[in-house]
Amino acid sequence: MYQKRNSLLIKVLPVIFDYVSRLNADIVFFQETHLLKSEEKSLTDSNFNKIYNSCFNSRQRGVSVLLNKRLPVNIINSVIDPEGRYIIIKVVIYNKCFTILNLYAPNNDDPDFFHRIFSELSDLSADSSLIIGGDFNLALNTSLDRSSKCSNTKPSRSAKVLMDYMEDLGIGDVWRMNNPTKKEYTFFSPVHKSFSRIDFFLSNNSIVHKMSSKIHPIIISDHAPISLTLQCDSNQKVSSLWRFNTSLLNDSKFEKIIRKEWEDFLLTNDSPEISPSLLWETGKAVIRGKIISYSSFKKKQEQIAEKTLEEKIKKLTDEYAANPSELLWEKLQNTKLNLNIILSKKTDFILQQLRYKNFDYNNKSGKYLANQLKHSKENSFIAAISDNAGQTLNLPQDINNIFHDYYQNLYSSNLNPDPEDIKTFLNKLNLPQLTIDQKTTLDSPLTLQELQNALDSMSTGKAPGPDGFPAEFLKHFWSMLAPLFFRVVTEIKNKGHVGGHMNTANIKLLLKPDKNPILPSSYRPISLINTDLKIISKALTSRLEKVVQSIIHQDQTGFIKNRHSTDNVRRLFNVINMAQNSKKKTIILSLDAEKAFDRVNWSFLLTVLGKFGFGESFIQWISTLYNKPKASVTTNKITSQSFTLQRGTRQGCPLSPLLFAIFVEPLAAAVRQNSVIKGIHSSISEHKINLYADDILLYLEEPQSSLEEVFNLINSFSKLSDYSINWTKSSILPLTKNSWNPAHQNPQHPSTTNTIKYLGLNISPNLNELIKLNHDPMLDKVTEDLRRWNNLPISLLGRIASVKMKILPKINYLFSMIPLKPPKQWFQRLDSTTTKFYTRNKKPKISLSTLQKNKDEGGLEAPNFMHYYLANQILYLTEWLNPKEYYNTWLEIEQLDCKHIKLSDLPFITATLKHHNCFKNPLIASTLTAWWKALDITNGQLKTSILSPIWHNPDFKNKKTPLYLKTWEESGITHLQDLFENDKIRSYNNLTQAFDINKSNFLQYLQVTETIKKTTPLDLTTLQPPELAIYMKKSQ
Repeated sequence: MYQKRNSLLIKVLPVIFDYVSRLNADIVFFQETHLLKSEEKSLTDSNFNKIYNSCFNSRQRGVSVLLNKRLPVNIINSVIDPEGRYIIIKVVIYNKCFTILNLYAPNNDDPDFFHRIFSELSDLSADSSLIIGGDFNLALNTSLDRSSKCSNTKPSRSAKVLMDYMEDLGIGDVWRMNNPTKKEYTFFSPVHKSFSRIDFFLSNNSIVHKMSSKIHPIIISDHAPISLTLQCDSNQKVSSLWRFNTSLLNDSKFEKIIRKEWEDFLLTNDSPEISPSLLWETGKAVIRGKIISYSSFKKKQEQIAEKTLEEKIKKLTDEYAANPSELLWEKLQNTKLNLNIILSKKTDFILQQLRYKNFDYNNKSGKYLANQLKHSKENSFIAAISDNAGQTLNLPQDINNIFHDYYQNLYSSNLNPDPEDIKTFLNKLNLPQLTIDQKTTLDSPLTLQELQNALDSMSTGKAPGPDGFPAEFLKHFWSMLAPLFFRVVTEIKNKGHVGGHMNTANIKLLLKPDKNPILPSSYRPISLINTDLKIISKALTSRLEKVVQSIIHQDQTGFIKNRHSTDNVRRLFNVINMAQNSKKKTIILSLDAEKAFDRVNWSFLLTVLGKFGFGESFIQWISTLYNKPKASVTTNKITSQSFTLQRGTRQGCPLSPLLFAIFVEPLAAAVRQNSVIKGIHSSISEHKINLYADDILLYLEEPQSSLEEVFNLINSFSKLSDYSINWTKSSILPLTKNSWNPAHQNPQHPSTTNTIKYLGLNISPNLNELIKLNHDPMLDKVTEDLRRWNNLPISLLGRIASVKMKILPKINYLFSMIPLKPPKQWFQRLDSTTTKFYTRNKKPKISLSTLQKNKDEGGLEAPNFMHYYLANQILYLTEWLNPKEYYNTWLEIEQLDCKHIKLSDLPFITATLKHHNCFKNPLIASTLTAWWKALDITNGQLKTSILSPIWHNPDFKNKKTPLYLKTWEESGITHLQDLFENDKIRSYNNLTQAFDINKSNFLQYLQVTETIKKTTPLDLTTLQPPELAIYMKKSQ
């Protein structure tokens, strides 16, 4: 409980202590005490024998913490602010470690105060639970925490910083989490005649369910006393799922034991009467028991060894201090080395939990690692959830029950479509068919080599399924396990059923970005599938990957090999640019599918597979894997009872992305083939739909009639497939003026908006706004993140690694998706921000350019963000150079904008292109400008070379008209290199013979060669392309 006083505290202390006594408080926080050091004794009370006080002067600030003498507390550490703003105490109470912080924040908007506070906490709170209380002088939720008379509805800068720290550390507002919509206040301002809630407690999400907080009446001062009750002892049962510790694979003794145990098990139990599946499941249980027994024994031995080594180190240290010798020193160092080997294994376990790769042990302290692990766990903890009635529950078991019921309902299907209705719908569509060879390959029996390849392709460090065996275990013992496992696979195929617990999954939940954590629908369910079942799914996926491109239209790019989300976004920007230039009435419809992967109707999916020409054997495999699979949900270390799935493709199964693409393809085909739905037209094609898995955009002309047909079509599709669109969350983006009048739309229609969110990007019909909508907010977020992390105990190497790991992927994503170049000032600010982080806001001793060099050049390979931008743009250029079918892709649109110049020739024409029509396309202009900048950086030169085109090239003009001879082009003469042979320019006779052109066209030969000579000598020594260009051509 804490108490705030604006008047002198001493005069009212008897009243306050009486109030505290009635509340039966164990710990008391005071703020704004205004006590001088000489007056600290006035806080003494018969019940409180431990007092911590931070004073500034008799007129300002001052905070105090009082500990009740009945409280079994052990003080570990304390930090007292000399300016009277905060006190931090690390304590052990009832064998639990807490870091408690009492603060009095400035009443002005001062984000630096919270940066300073959390910097102090970063090291102290690593291995403890956090309780923060006091007068924060800010409102976290301006709509709920301020009375209506308060006009300011935007959170302050301090509030934003505090909320960022809360998110990072996984801590929450205790009172608000128990009262999510209630309005109650802790402070009354007589001046403004307004109320606000600016006094509160914060604590870890993982213990908030053990807490209650109450706002008491405002009586003694203008602030209300706030109480916090924590139940220290919890009888909450948690279910710990066993997980194999992969470090055991390095133990040769362990390996011998496991191999012998498996050999003995098969010798005793393998017989014709025993099903291979039953034998496999039983064998896993036996091995699991042996592993648990061995691990327990080994842990006890290591604990004894660790304690023995620690005692030996102390003894050797004392002996060396009393009588130094080289022998004693060597013994001491060897003993420390042996202890470090044991301790490093503990660090490895933490790293495994954090999924760190390429970790530098000399770079991060153990405390920092522990802190990161703690924050990771706190952020995954679900503190509260809302049930169907809208009631918020925070007990872990209640939370788990809600999610169990939610997913049991989500994966239950009430739809039983008539197979004939499905066939009727599909038969109206022109869908591609697998070839006979493709079908035969898919239907052939799975081989042992395919299963091994599937296992080998699995990433390490991934969480296992319910059986606890990760891929690493099966990889290590594959030669031992493979014979029985292959028999199991054969049996599953023959029986059409997965036996035992193999087809069970454990659902882990990930909060979606920018979603309300109180709603069950805000979480993405990731199914952790057993590795043995995943091997089968992965083997089938490898087969499916080889054929899916032939049946899924290139409009769909999600999770299909050699297709990328960048293609969708580049196409989107080109369509917007094309629509802006056409001035036609055009809109983009962004569809929000409701739990798309989780609502896949299996009957519809299997029928679609048959329609695409999949054979009976492959379809049977899919049917078998979806024959009564089971799942349980784990939240906050509690695992629910399992339930049977009736629909959906499990996110976490290798097959799911491709099966979903096949499932939704009939809808895309129906849109493409519906003549009433009008797409956005180029001069040679029509663009209607973009898909990245379940993220769908529709490009529409004649919006009114097109939209109505889209609604009808999706409604028909949904009745057969369980697919559902949330129209209230979908949106319409008009691309041109007067394209769409919201007044005419149906209330059930999507809302009209000025921007849409697509693949994490904010999209506007004005491409010039992309930087402002995406890069600028990202830079603000990066600046704030690095400022918060600045005081963490990380070395320079660690700071560079942190930027690479946490910041670079976000920045690089924008660079890869948005071709437009941010302004110079944006890069300067980003470089300045990262430099301050590298140097802890001190004057740099090493320049950023030096840090960005390779290690063999004396640098530390800090990211050069400009180079990353250029590299991403050059990736688009490789698409130009690699000839493709231009139909219905962004390449087609850009080729149209270039008219007669081929996209593949653009990089080899000089800056005269700036005056060409193609440069009006901002995407082409950005990519070319990046290419020219890259040439400059690599000491290349933008000039005419043997790779330059001869025809339609603005560099080669005859009487202001670019050269073009159709007959020569058709004969194969296209680039300057075609005019040379054996390093010499071809003679007229040589050219006519080599390319079979009419010998009567000598004047044309002179015209071509003389026109080119006007701008560049026809000499191979001067026509060599830059090395980067040669590399780009080789990478085709």
